[in-house]
Amino acid sequence: IVHELGHYLTGRKLGFEIEEFSIFMGPVLFSWRRNNIKYSLKLLPIGASVRFAGEYDDDHDLKKKNDNPGYFYNRPKWARAIVISTGPALNLLSGVLAFLIMFSSFGYTLPVIGEIADNTLAAAADLEVGDRILRANDQPIRTTLDYSGAEMFSSVDEPMTLLVRRSSGEKETVVLEPEWRESYRLGITIQMSQDQTSAVVNEVDPESNQGQPVLQPGDTLLAVNGVPFEETARFNEEIAQSGHQPLEIDIVRDGEHKTVTMTASQYLDPVPRGIYFESSQAFIPAVGQAFQWSWSIVKVTVRSIGMLFSGALRPQDTLAGPVGVVTMISDVVGQEQPLSEKVFQLLWMFALISVSLGFMNLLPIPPLDGNHLILIGVEAIRGKRLSVRTQNLIGIIGFALIIMLALAGLTFDLLRLTGR
Repeated sequence: IVHELGHYLTGRKLGFEIEEFSIFMGPVLFSWRRNNIKYSLKLLPIGASVRFAGEYDDDHDLKKKNDNPGYFYNRPKWARAIVISTGPALNLLSGVLAFLIMFSSFGYTLPVIGEIADNTLAAAADLEVGDRILRANDQPIRTTLDYSGAEMFSSVDEPMTLLVRRSSGEKETVVLEPEWRESYRLGITIQMSQDQTSAVVNEVDPESNQGQPVLQPGDTLLAVNGVPFEETARFNEEIAQSGHQPLEIDIVRDGEHKTVTMTASQYLDPVPRGIYFESSQAFIPAVGQAFQWSWSIVKVTVRSIGMLFSGALRPQDTLAGPVGVVTMISDVVGQEQPLSEKVFQLLWMFALISVSLGFMNLLPIPPLDGNHLILIGVEAIRGKRLSVRTQNLIGIIGFALIIMLALAGLTFDLLRLTGR
């Protein structure tokens, strides 16, 4: 809606004749007409649209006879370019505004080290509280999202090279060399109960208990060596310190209380980097951070697209359609958490979707706005528009690509909903 509103407002301002502005898609629920523009509310709560007079009229002879200056292709090229650009621009601007509201209301983090955890790579590398991270693996770091992106795109078994500016102003290069430490776990994944007093086993590692699993999916964990599960820290510590000594696990299986004996499995876990960032609620820096975070999202998106094509990321892990977006939003609304936390998460989702939508629409892929801008550029160079046949061919290819992406997004959404 925000995107199409950008097209609509600038179209009216620049003298374009608008036939219809619609909220949502599908069959019309009701409509009204004002100033010779039809306004419609449609059935399917997805998206919006604005239709300009003459936008889809491919009869050039008819257009030449028609001297209506408000027709889309009778308007100057610069005016058409502005109308097309303001859709993505308003998306990007609304994302920046959402970030600003979120940061000024709830605070934000800066790429300045506020705390270093003990027994971590950061502590071993002599990083200090107050150090500002300028680059990570040669990528500029202007927001903590930039740093998170650098971590996401680097393997835990590879060193991370940081350029930091000390509180004294001196710049220094610090390398976080990967390390590993032994740990002991039960070799299971769990689903916590609502009251946090127990957990149900979801999956069991076939190598647990030295290759002879004792726990089964569906078991409810109650205690280990008499330590109740609800005392989470003690429960985990009891397992971690057990080494290869037997553990007595109290469970409920098929409604029956049981005690089973097993040994914890030994794992080699990467030592965490251990960097925690400084937080702030100052308004003036929040303005700059709102713009910087929007740019950070664009950079992460570009890198993610590159990794999709290279095979480093799976499409099902990164691509979501409208069903996935609605599911994520409903999960936030439905969770039992303070209202302020819900507002924070919804603002974050709105900003993320707005910036992503604005950027993606600028890609030169038909029928996205970026493709229309390319066609206007070609028209300016050639002195005339491409032939109807060429434009139709470009449109067919583009629509086929968009439909394929939409179907893929819907498929992945449904697979996530069904837990596959």
